[in-house]
Amino acid sequence: MGIIGIEEIFLKVKDMETAIEFYHGMLGIPLDKQDGERTYLQSERGHIVLQMENHTGRHQGGGPLHFAMTVTEDGFDEILTKFAGSRYFTRGPYGERGVGRALFMMDPDGNETEVNTRYLYGAPRR
Repeated sequence: MGIIGIEEIFLKVKDMETAIEFYHGMLGIPLDKQDGERTYLQSERGHIVLQMENHTGRHQGGGPLHFAMTVTEDGFDEILTKFAGSRYFTRGPYGERGVGRALFMMDPDGNETEVNTRYLYGAPRR
């Protein structure tokens, strides 16, 4: 189906400094960007977003967990077709072919799942 790998995972955290110490300090995942509510840790082929549990920003309605998978352009089209008119809630698609596209869908447990093509074109800009 064209799934290449995990692009991003959003993790709710209670204590940002403790989470940074674990993921950056202990595991060595490089810090990319921080603001008052989230920290982006960037690896070569994906990233983790540490997000305060009572945040006000992105993926507010994303369920207990948000994660994204990188897909090929053809895989994206196949998944888009499969979800069109299905019983699953979706939003998107966003973006354009050859630059980066994203489609968001809610899984049966309320987790927000995303497929996108951004990592096909280098690490996404935030």
